[in-house]
Amino acid sequence: MLCVSCKQSHLEPKELEPGLIAAVCSECSGALVSLMNYRYWLDNMGAAFVQADAKAEVPDELPGVRACPKCTRLMTKYQMGAASEHKLDLCAGCDEAWLDKGEWQLLKQLDLQGKLPKIFTEAWQRNIRKARQELALQDRYEKLLGADDFATLNTFKQWLYHHPQKEAMKQFIAINPEI
Repeated sequence: MLCVSCKQSHLEPKELEPGLIAAVCSECSGALVSLMNYRYWLDNMGAAFVQADAKAEVPDELPGVRACPKCTRLMTKYQMGAASEHKLDLCAGCDEAWLDKGEWQLLKQLDLQGKLPKIFTEAWQRNIRKARQELALQDRYEKLLGADDFATLNTFKQWLYHHPQKEAMKQFIAINPEI
């Protein structure tokens, strides 16, 4: 199989982690990970994850659509998380994920190394969109109100959210225009 990214080198078996074998490119260090092998590795290795190197370099997101090296179908891109702009490629037909150079380390830094199949679900992607919308809304109001006033308002919001009489308090605020 030829590499998905550089399209020149053949993919060779290599361990990403002890017991986790992937097809890795010797030129660009990209890796094709079988999700079936990943699930087996995850079931057998338990919670003994190898921690990420704190100084690991965060890779650049490479643009473009990739074709699966096994079946040549186009791979679908999936967001890793709300804190990262990186996307992972998945061939749904072969159940194989393509990780560009450094993306395995990034998954470990984000503590997602044990959640790879979940990243490719609609629920995961929906939660990312929801988290990003919330961050954008908070950002908007922080710019509108200023950092200090926004922090005060956010503290009040958290207090109100956990208060047993929050519904009565919200009604009071809503029906009293002089506030």
